[in-house]
Amino acid sequence: MKRLTISVPDSIAAKAQRAVDAGEAGEAESVSGYVGQLAETEPDWAAARGVIDALILESGPISAEDRAWALVTLGIPASPATRTV
Repeated sequence: MKRLTISVPDSIAAKAQRAVDAGEAGEAESVSGYVGQLAETEPDWAAARGVIDALILESGPISAEDRAWALVTLGIPASPATRTV
């Protein structure tokens, strides 16, 4: 096991501690364990991103109309941060 030191905003640390305290952190009994569990899922997101990138390469970029429909359907505000894939 590798020991790391990280800095996060107070709000993130408090959120992680609340999850642990409420028993909502899976099997983690500490913030460190909770962060470790979260990090374990990262490869899954990276693989999903690879699939999405391959689909975009195969079918072409998402049109502005399709992107707008998806944002509305998913209930995501169409801010500049959510307009990119």
